[in-house]
Amino acid sequence: MKKIIITTFQRAHNYGAMLQALALQNILEKRGFDVRFLDYKDVNIEAPYRLFPLRGKKGIEALKTVLRSVRYIGPNLIRRHRFFTFQKEKLHLEKKKTDFFADYYITGSDQVWNTDITNGLSDIYTLNFGKKDIKRISYGASIGKGELSVEEQIVFRSKLQYIDSISVREETAKRLLEQIFPNKHISVVLDPTLLLKREEWENLLEGVKAQKNKKYILAYMVEENQEFRKIARDLEEKTGYPIFHFEKKNLGKNVKSCYTAGVLEFVNYIKNAEYVITTSFHATVFSIMFHKKFWIIPHETTGSRVIDLVNSLELSNRIVNTLDMFLKVNYSEDINYERVERMLDMKRQQSLQWLKNEVKAEDE
Repeated sequence: MKKIIITTFQRAHNYGAMLQALALQNILEKRGFDVRFLDYKDVNIEAPYRLFPLRGKKGIEALKTVLRSVRYIGPNLIRRHRFFTFQKEKLHLEKKKTDFFADYYITGSDQVWNTDITNGLSDIYTLNFGKKDIKRISYGASIGKGELSVEEQIVFRSKLQYIDSISVREETAKRLLEQIFPNKHISVVLDPTLLLKREEWENLLEGVKAQKNKKYILAYMVEENQEFRKIARDLEEKTGYPIFHFEKKNLGKNVKSCYTAGVLEFVNYIKNAEYVITTSFHATVFSIMFHKKFWIIPHETTGSRVIDLVNSLELSNRIVNTLDMFLKVNYSEDINYERVERMLDMKRQQSLQWLKNEVKAEDE
């Protein structure tokens, strides 16, 4: 059995990070590979999810962080436990300190090449380790932003030169890398979560706690955005449905915090929602997967990811940056998901074929 080692954000207590890892693992295992995630401890990735996230904070700012953390210590402990349980039970982690023998190294998906997150371009996520004769590829790696400085371009040119085949998740990333490597073919593929079909995700959700027989609005925000809050409230007033959100505290009447939800519970909350309002790429992915009426307020700094996704599926009309924009649309407008599924299935087959061409199983 051929072995694959993947480098990604396998320690991030982030729903999207866990779900894309699970999906890529499942896709490769179905083809007969032994799949392992290099269990690399990256302080840049883990720091924001600590019980007391004090990295880079001093004085009054550090004191305020400690007080906030103490206030929510209970929910934080529950959430951490559920993420650790998911990592332990669902992801296959490579903990051995060896030369990391494998037939293939893969980096991605997720924002592994977003230097703002990783504090520079890491050797781990550019596969600059191990034996030189091992094939190295990126699958759906994301840069997460629309521009690279001249200094960043120099680093990318140096760090990525030994990757045999490059695929990225967004057209924006493709354009950026084509400027750096004009003679190298850069492919655009789907995020791993979209490689699994709806029925495959439903199989993974069997036995997972779900909110049933109640209509609600799922609101998932990954950065503070006042327009997001206004839009969610406006939709709540129009429909009368409560807002389910993922912040630590409840924000008033007719709202419910789902902050302690486990990774697959998060997916179930989207699956059973009437509406989804989000700034998140992966909340958008699962809204599309389960044919939800959704609206996107793109993330201020990493919005290119979700914009490229909805543009590729002709769903750019679901983007609303402000409450004024939202007031001008038909909030309950249906989406022609039959057409979306046709486009998505074509892209899924193309992405799976790219992966099959680059990563050969024993019998292929």
